[in-house]
Amino acid sequence: MLLATALLTYQALAPLHTKGENLVDPSGKTVLLRGINFGSWFVEEIWMTPWKNKESESAKETVRDHDSLWSTIEKRLGHDAMIRVRNTWRDNWITQEDFHRVKSMGLNHIRLPILHDLIDEPGGEERLKKAVAMAKREGLYVVLDMHGCPGGQSNEHHTGKENRNRLWFDVENISEMERKWTRLATMFRDDPTVAVYDIMNEPMGAPNPAMLHLVYDRVIRAIRKVDPNKVVLVDDGYKGFDTTPHPNVPGWTNVAFSLHFYNFDAKTPEDHLKNRLKEDPKIRELQGYRNSPIYVGEFQLEPQYSALGTKEFTAEMSKQGWSWCSWAWKACGAGGPVGNWGLYRPGGKIDAADPFHDSEADLIRKIKSYRTENWMSPKDNVAALTIH
Repeated sequence: MLLATALLTYQALAPLHTKGENLVDPSGKTVLLRGINFGSWFVEEIWMTPWKNKESESAKETVRDHDSLWSTIEKRLGHDAMIRVRNTWRDNWITQEDFHRVKSMGLNHIRLPILHDLIDEPGGEERLKKAVAMAKREGLYVVLDMHGCPGGQSNEHHTGKENRNRLWFDVENISEMERKWTRLATMFRDDPTVAVYDIMNEPMGAPNPAMLHLVYDRVIRAIRKVDPNKVVLVDDGYKGFDTTPHPNVPGWTNVAFSLHFYNFDAKTPEDHLKNRLKEDPKIRELQGYRNSPIYVGEFQLEPQYSALGTKEFTAEMSKQGWSWCSWAWKACGAGGPVGNWGLYRPGGKIDAADPFHDSEADLIRKIKSYRTENWMSPKDNVAALTIH
């Protein structure tokens, strides 16, 4: 029933652009993006997905990221079987129903993490366009996030392959980054559903802020050759908002800044909000100098989660005029739920997919059971992110 309704609720979306510290529509009305990340759909993060990462209890961890997951399955079952299993994952981890549920919460966008080489896969461009079309049917904007860049922008597993961090040190990777964003911008320049290009996620592997901004400058200039109008995001790479350039110096237009808010040192739920109240005045001051919007592309109140705290946390960001996007929509490890990282999680014991032993049929059967409608969400957690 929900899906049938979703197909009838297409809403035309207005293109967004920056105006001072705000995102605005063509009439000049401020638009505050509030949404959630569809993590692990196209960039599988093993810790938050029901994939076993060890062949046995005594074995060392051997499945660590997107690359090792699918290569493990391919070596054992063959290329064609791997493709069928991966397509099953992409057809079931997120469906039209998920977009509809996001819309029903009053949220207005999703952040869509992808790897740079998704569009190189056979059918990859069409799959990405289909994901954007699913958002369009619900009247949801998309922040298109390159979660993994050519060569990797850090050593982290969520770049698609851990321990590389070669974007900064091999010029061909930077050139490939320009080519990939040129293709993506050409694909979506005329579709306002894709409201923002998030050029690279958490580029903390950059050796210094200067190199980070040189790469951003090259990529932004490449994008602007084919799309002069779409908003682009510049991430501080956890190097501090104060290290980011003022957009008018390099001549960047329609630029917003991406910050991610995590506080793993929090001892109580209240510590998260206290930290925001302490740091936000300085961020606002720096934002004023840059005269650009801020988009909080990821946040979560782990390890001291509370639904009330989340409500207060998002209210504080909205009060500052910052768009925000929670991490993440759904999450569950091989051993079960991983704290409150996922808004949705299994209601009982998870039947984890085993890339080392399961047959193709077993993998496909298990993956189909991971659809969100088969999982649950504590009611207060949904309410904490619901906007009415």
